[in-house]
Amino acid sequence: MNNELTKQIKNMTPDDFYKIINSDGNNEIKDWLAKLGSERIDEMFDPSLIIERSINCWRMMGYSEQWIRNKLIEIVNKSSKQ
Repeated sequence: MNNELTKQIKNMTPDDFYKIINSDGNNEIKDWLAKLGSERIDEMFDPSLIIERSINCWRMMGYSEQWIRNKLIEIVNKSSKQ
């Protein structure tokens, strides 16, 4: 997905997505939404996929492996206190 499209998507509301889904054209965004929905459904049945997605996002953002390990430990510690 190109940077301009990414910027547009970040600023969209749920109503904007609904209009796109029901409009003609915009197939790139429709394909992205379908893929995203499918991934989130998969994550509901296998939550470890959420962790993998998070780790991959952090790597793409340039965080070190040590930072990622510390973040995961922080999340586990925080969730065990609840």
